[in-house]
Amino acid sequence: MKNTKFSFLFVSRLLACTVFTFLVSASAFAHTALKEASPGNGAIVRAAPEHLNLTFNGPVKLVKLELMGVGHEMPTNFEANSEAKAAFVIETPGMHPGAFTVNWAVIGEDGHTVTDSYSFTVDPDATDAQLHAQGAVSDAGHGH
Repeated sequence: MKNTKFSFLFVSRLLACTVFTFLVSASAFAHTALKEASPGNGAIVRAAPEHLNLTFNGPVKLVKLELMGVGHEMPTNFEANSEAKAAFVIETPGMHPGAFTVNWAVIGEDGHTVTDSYSFTVDPDATDAQLHAQGAVSDAGHGH
């Protein structure tokens, strides 16, 4: 009987440790991520966008946004502020055809800073086939 009691206690503690470890690791992977962007990652668009739409999987503080063309930063109306929200609209005056990368950084509700980037192309001569083909890969990004 003593061995049974010891085994039950051991198994109970092992199970409690396993559950605790799972919960801690699950929350560690629940970082903020870019849920949707327009234009999206890998997108090819014919017309230069007047703004970027960024939607995150929860309220965040957008602390950095750079719109990079080839060899230069494009102007935007981005200003870092302390208001946490899930969706942002960033005006992009002066956009032109070319390849662009959006570099962003946010601080999530958990206090962690997450940075990532995604790219899109403005090509007025894009064919319908190019526009439809990129639709399969135009997810928003993956967050790190």
